[in-house]
Amino acid sequence: MMDYFKLLQEIKNRYEHKVFLIIDGKSYTYGKIYEEAKLLGEKIKSVKENNKQKNIKDNIFVYSDNFYFQIITFFAVNACESIPVILHYNLPKETFLKIAIENNIKYIITDENLNFNNLKQIEVHKDICENLKEIFLYNTNARENDIITNSEVCMGALTSGSTGIPKILYRTYESWAGFFKTQNEVFKINSDSRLFFNGSLSFTGNLNTIMSVLYEGGTIVSITKFHCRSWDFAIREHKVTNIYLVPTKLKVLNKFLRKPLKDVKSIFTGSELLFKNTAEDLKKNFPNSEIIMYYGASELNYITYLNYEEICYKPLSIGKPFPNIGVLIKNGFIYVNTKYHVEGFSSPCTVYDAGYMDEDGYLIFDGRKDSVINKGGIKVSGIKIENELKKIAQINDVVVVGCDDDKKGSEIVAFVVTNREITKEYIIKKLKKNLMNVEIPKKIIFVKSMPLNNSGKIDRLKLISNNYIV
Repeated sequence: MMDYFKLLQEIKNRYEHKVFLIIDGKSYTYGKIYEEAKLLGEKIKSVKENNKQKNIKDNIFVYSDNFYFQIITFFAVNACESIPVILHYNLPKETFLKIAIENNIKYIITDENLNFNNLKQIEVHKDICENLKEIFLYNTNARENDIITNSEVCMGALTSGSTGIPKILYRTYESWAGFFKTQNEVFKINSDSRLFFNGSLSFTGNLNTIMSVLYEGGTIVSITKFHCRSWDFAIREHKVTNIYLVPTKLKVLNKFLRKPLKDVKSIFTGSELLFKNTAEDLKKNFPNSEIIMYYGASELNYITYLNYEEICYKPLSIGKPFPNIGVLIKNGFIYVNTKYHVEGFSSPCTVYDAGYMDEDGYLIFDGRKDSVINKGGIKVSGIKIENELKKIAQINDVVVVGCDDDKKGSEIVAFVVTNREITKEYIIKKLKKNLMNVEIPKKIIFVKSMPLNNSGKIDRLKLISNNYIV
């Protein structure tokens, strides 16, 4: 059965001395990463054997905010024929323990001493690997795994948890790797690529991107801190050819670039709409790059995409389908014909995102179920209002949310970031051209910037806290 450690081994055999990772300026070859993952995998395997679990394919949680630790343990867990699930580091320990018990997660591997009453520390390893000084392995006392029915499953990933406790999504190797050739052609990733990214591997977009570069034998460049001047330096210093960042991070990067970068061949992004003015700024700063925005879902992989010209021509669209991916609309929801989905789905699949096809065959995103605001019994699309606000030239960023209201259940609130002075009255006048009165936000709140969560996406929960609504 194929998995990502076996893929690492295959690529190592071709490019043993080639640099795979450059993290905060330090380089690691394919051979080095393989040897450290293999050694750690053997240690985990010996623990399982000591616990009389030699033939059991366990799920193992990986808990760390250290990128190097995340990637080594991801490969190591595959190496001992188990299933890695990288946790969001900001999860309360009570929450991830609950997820572990509910999903029969037997072990947690971490670089921290968790001191948690319900966990039994079974191993402490020091200096196993050159760059991992302490590795702790905990037993959760969960039952033996009986959740995974497909023996081909080799990894799990958590949903973002933005609307509740995160769920584990299980994948076979082919459900991602089978699409790497297609996505890499669109994103211009090959063996010569040096891709820059920032973030945690607990988020599927990041992990998928790293594995797709591994698939080609390319190089990953990462600065672990959110510090755009350091990003600018690293991109120039290491001759980066491709960039993968969410739109909010790209906006910030645009502001801190010292001068245009002509060696970058592609910038691809997803998770949020890329504003036309942000795309235009990127094109000025990276004049020789192809700029690509994609739409996808953790459950379904990549669905649609559009390039720079289309972003300018169709600024509210999320593009046309990737090759060999079918998109259809049923009862206002987006359905996808794809074989690159997680376990438990069957094609055509839906995650109940709403949308429609325009007259030119471009997919228009109308929002998720949780983006619908119930205003006095009338259901209003927050995405629709956001799209109208994005048409106003003075607005750089916008989020529309529903806030509790004693009389109407929910009231519409718009948070906007502007690039020059603009009044609420002007915004409302513009909105009235295309929106009904019931869709006009009751409050329009100007903010200097949008708060971001650990994945780099806009933190909507923080927006509606008292710190933002005044």
